[in-house]
Amino acid sequence: MKIYWFIGAFLLTVGQSQAQTYSRQALKDMLLQNNGQLIAQKYQIEAADALIVQEKLWSNPTLSISEVNLWKNGTTETLPYLFGKYGQHQQIGLELEQVIETAGKRKKRVNLKSLEKKDALLDYEELLRELQFELDEAYWSYVAVSRKEVLVDSIVNLYQSLESQYKRQSDLNNIPKSDHLRIQSALINFEKDRVELYTEKNTWLNKIKVLTQDEAITEAQIETINIPLNLSQSIPVDLEKQLLDQNIGYQKQANERDKAQQQLLIEQAEKKPDLAFQLSYDRGGNIMRDFVGIGVSMDLPIWNRNKGNIKAAENMVKHAEIQQNTVVNQLKTQLNELKYQVQLYETTLLKSQKLDSKERSAMIANYQKHLQKKQITLLEFIDFIEAYQETECGVVEMTLAYQVAYAQLQYLTGGKF
Repeated sequence: MKIYWFIGAFLLTVGQSQAQTYSRQALKDMLLQNNGQLIAQKYQIEAADALIVQEKLWSNPTLSISEVNLWKNGTTETLPYLFGKYGQHQQIGLELEQVIETAGKRKKRVNLKSLEKKDALLDYEELLRELQFELDEAYWSYVAVSRKEVLVDSIVNLYQSLESQYKRQSDLNNIPKSDHLRIQSALINFEKDRVELYTEKNTWLNKIKVLTQDEAITEAQIETINIPLNLSQSIPVDLEKQLLDQNIGYQKQANERDKAQQQLLIEQAEKKPDLAFQLSYDRGGNIMRDFVGIGVSMDLPIWNRNKGNIKAAENMVKHAEIQQNTVVNQLKTQLNELKYQVQLYETTLLKSQKLDSKERSAMIANYQKHLQKKQITLLEFIDFIEAYQETECGVVEMTLAYQVAYAQLQYLTGGKF
């Protein structure tokens, strides 16, 4: 009895795993958890953290040992032993030196490293948003190609049925062979379109697999949803403010400006000399047998007051500020262009909905009846089918462009509206 229960549980588990589907959000979650580029980028952040810790450390003290004599001469004085029976004629000098940085140089360098860590964080966020946008584009493109494939499949099935009928009538000499050839040519063209769509769909599916790092995803597991035609209503009114608050390009340029300003502070501090404190011990080298003294040394800022580096840092600050203003103008232009695209696509798609897709499909059946009753010619029927395919595919492509423009707007502003 237990073996049957085990087999039943196993089959149920397998059935559930096979039936598992992935929504767009689920695919994004998989991207965040599994993508190798994101995982690798996290090590850059950890490296930046380590550099901050390193920059906080004081410089090591310097120990000098000097004046050590390996022999003696006739003028050698007799000194107390160093240890045991050794060192009665041994001279030695020791000096311990510690550099103390002035003008808060170390703190300023720590601040600069913190800004460099912010660069790493922004790089990670930028990579995440780019990959999420790529996944969005791949997902919506996959959905669009799938819908075009369904459309072409229905047309191919229609032409296959007509081809069989026309072949039979042609063999009986009831219709010209040229009509059969026209049906065959149209069928071949649509079959070619179907192969191209299959290849394109597989390309987008493979991209989804690469981004999510899951090779087991199949076509049947990807959930496809309809795109609502009211996306413009979700766009915030204060989108321009959100743009400057969350756009990664702007934040990175602002951080470049902050780094340039921090570097200027460091260069200005460098014109103030550091102090080196010394503690020295001298045995047998002075008027005192065991001499302990202290001292301090510093560079005299006479010839070099770091003017060149300060001037260069000032110019880099101005450069960063101008670049920041340029980025702001570019982002505002892109923002307005994308908002206009979303609204324009939306208006056009809403107009296209006035003729329902089911009504257009019904027109095919009516045209097929008219063809059978010879109320229209074969060429008129073929022209209608091609126009129908072009119109339906055009609507699908415009819907894709509409969604991609909306996704670009989200990427640009860093929002989830």
